[in-house]
Amino acid sequence: MRTIKLPAFQNATANTKTTLRLPLGVCYQKIYLRLGTNVAKAVMSNIVLRLNNKEFMRWNTAADMDVLNAYKGNAINASFLVIDFTERQAREEVGMTLGTIAATQEAGVQDFTLEIDMGNFTPSGFVLEAYADVESPSANKIISRVMVQQKTLAAASEEMIYLPFGPQGFQLKRLIIKNTNLANVRVRRDGVEIYEALPVALANFRQQDFRMTPQAGYHVVDFMPDVLVSNALNTAFTLAGGKGVPVQNLDVRATVTGADTLTIYAEGYALNGQL
Repeated sequence: MRTIKLPAFQNATANTKTTLRLPLGVCYQKIYLRLGTNVAKAVMSNIVLRLNNKEFMRWNTAADMDVLNAYKGNAINASFLVIDFTERQAREEVGMTLGTIAATQEAGVQDFTLEIDMGNFTPSGFVLEAYADVESPSANKIISRVMVQQKTLAAASEEMIYLPFGPQGFQLKRLIIKNTNLANVRVRRDGVEIYEALPVALANFRQQDFRMTPQAGYHVVDFMPDVLVSNALNTAFTLAGGKGVPVQNLDVRATVTGADTLTIYAEGYALNGQL
């Protein structure tokens, strides 16, 4: 692994969308954004990564991205924002690097970009630089994917959360849910209970026992708190008689005890051809 400095952001100024085109021919493990002189995380929103102009990762705010990093035990600093494609606590090298981004012709990638909506700040002398940890080129088409949706609930209720399944399914690692009054989340796949409606306090303690760090105001439904990739939830296929059978139903329900706005991030592994 080596660390490289990336090209300058294009159109980097206040109240606009700035874009970084990442060099091809390497495999990206992490992207580091260095911020300074009037540029803070608070002015950054709609952080979007694209392969071949197709979105594969979106964060509404830098703060939301920091929550996942902090949950996994990564360092948080006001002057740096890290986009992490790895699972550093995984028990084997394959698990650590499975979702890294192979920006190569062999992986079918011809364009890799990062977009950020910049809010209001004083542009004089500001700092916005990008660096990356990279490895040798790879033909691996598996990538880390993050999708986001929002649910507004007027009162205490149970709400269904839609996630792709069957032919559009993927390997779901975690749901990261920003909330105020979330009581529990339940997951069923083809009628089988996959994740029971655990009280949030119990779920949080269980994650701490696996050395994860729950964050205030967010709840993580973690299918692999032990960081074993094989425990990710397959929403595409199940095994029956030794054969893969497409998932017919994925029932994810969140229960809230009062009015709430849920921001739900689904993090998982997908093929770059699924975008």
